[in-house]
Amino acid sequence: MTYFILANPHSGAQKGQHTVEILIPYLKAHQIDHKLFSTTQTNQEAKLIQTILSQMTKTDRFLVIGGDGTLSLVIDHWPKDLPFSYLPAGSGNDFARSLGISLDPITAFLALEHAKARELYLLKYSAQTFEGYALNNIGIGLDAAIVKATNHSRLKTDLNKVKLGQLAYLMSALHVLFSKKPFEATLSVLTENQITKEIHFNRAFLMTFTKHPYFGGGLKIPPQASNHNADIHLVEVERHPLPRIFTLIPKLLKATHLSDPKVFHTIASQFTIQPQSTQPVQIDGETYTITKDDLLTITTEKRTIFY
Repeated sequence: MTYFILANPHSGAQKGQHTVEILIPYLKAHQIDHKLFSTTQTNQEAKLIQTILSQMTKTDRFLVIGGDGTLSLVIDHWPKDLPFSYLPAGSGNDFARSLGISLDPITAFLALEHAKARELYLLKYSAQTFEGYALNNIGIGLDAAIVKATNHSRLKTDLNKVKLGQLAYLMSALHVLFSKKPFEATLSVLTENQITKEIHFNRAFLMTFTKHPYFGGGLKIPPQASNHNADIHLVEVERHPLPRIFTLIPKLLKATHLSDPKVFHTIASQFTIQPQSTQPVQIDGETYTITKDDLLTITTEKRTIFY
């Protein structure tokens, strides 16, 4: 068996490179067959995957090293009938956290050597101008505005160096809270009984769809969510006066916010959202835009992972 490794050295402020520098000598020292394919530029994953697929056999393993964003890009191009493995090397590592994958490269690899194939569900999304798969969250409104502000801030890089990257999200959130306006949206929800119901939001502010609890490097949005079923969780907060919104922050940090009447939470197997104005969208930390009256459909797809 050969490990075909696709690594992003630049993920997580060079954590990807650090992980490679730890793992590869270990593989060589223990005479574990491997082939390393490292990205050197953006959007190179698809090309490397084609090369890997042309060389792999049925007994080989495919291993991704990078952050949640790297793995999300890989999943967009990786055949859905083939399993994959993952060593986290990002700033948030929420997907690894949801599965209990160690952040230590050697510990995670040792677990991988004896791992069994397990099924999990990923988010699958489709709109007019973008489509693909999401490992963590899809957010519209405040959620996306926070991610956009964080990704364009030098503070995130500086805090990552001292392992305080989560604070970057919190500080960006405080800034965006003062400027983000509410929006109208209509939501179609497909329940487990295959019944479609419609919900209209007049002053939507934060709208996050997720498969597992974590967001922003460890914050629990829906604490009971799981990758191992097809349930999609929606957490929505309408625009309230800032003093009322600020009362949610301590509850969010304690993962008790879903009991607050200001928070709307529902679970379904499929969502379709139609905003009444152009809004930012974040998908696994990458930002997009959905225009007025466009439809964004979110479902799930079953995949297989060794971990």
